[in-house]
Amino acid sequence: MEQMVITPLLHIAIILPLLLIFMKERTRENYLRVLGIVVCYFIYNAVLTVQFQFDCLNIIHGNWNWDGKIYGIVCGVAMYFLFRRQFADNNFFTLRQDKAGLKSALKVVIAIMCVSLLGGVVNDKEFNLETLLFQLSMPGIDEEIMYRGVMLGLMCSTLRVGGAAWRSPAIIINAILFGLVHALSFSDGALQINAMNFVWTGIVGYGFGYITIKTRSIVIPMLTHNLYNFTLNLLAMI
Repeated sequence: MEQMVITPLLHIAIILPLLLIFMKERTRENYLRVLGIVVCYFIYNAVLTVQFQFDCLNIIHGNWNWDGKIYGIVCGVAMYFLFRRQFADNNFFTLRQDKAGLKSALKVVIAIMCVSLLGGVVNDKEFNLETLLFQLSMPGIDEEIMYRGVMLGLMCSTLRVGGAAWRSPAIIINAILFGLVHALSFSDGALQINAMNFVWTGIVGYGFGYITIKTRSIVIPMLTHNLYNFTLNLLAMI
């Protein structure tokens, strides 16, 4: 219950003031978009752990949260259809790539893969085939649909434009949220914080957001995300 309620509350408490500060116009529509971000985030977090509350939903029984990620993908798609009219001008659910931004996006892809190589070198793990299969498939699909597809779309439609893409408040706040997800939690009655994870995943999340904005699609971020996770874990196992 702490992971389903208290942890997402902490994350929202941190990013909500930022969303309000950088809101481009104080309109009813933008407030509803901010509410949509909050609602999406809470539902998504609940769905990721729902199988731990109801055994009938725990089907795969793997060492990784396969069930939660599959439910997360379904949730992300549902949230897209529910809120897509709220971010129609920033709908990144497309195979079409913006050629004008493709070159700079690919440079960031290379930078992210360099970070992955570094992470693989400094970590040490035992070989585990399930880990490799999971990292090559689930996180990139599940997280990119929700964070860069739905929530970044809502943020881009709500927040001020920062001029150059790299200064976009939407990308920065999205990256902060992504870092918090991987670094800040409330568990067993105590606050758990991992500053290194926050910085590391925040930077990578910023890269995924930048690629999304430049290509106007979540396809390359999705592929890059899975390849990043797979490469990092494979190198750590070798």
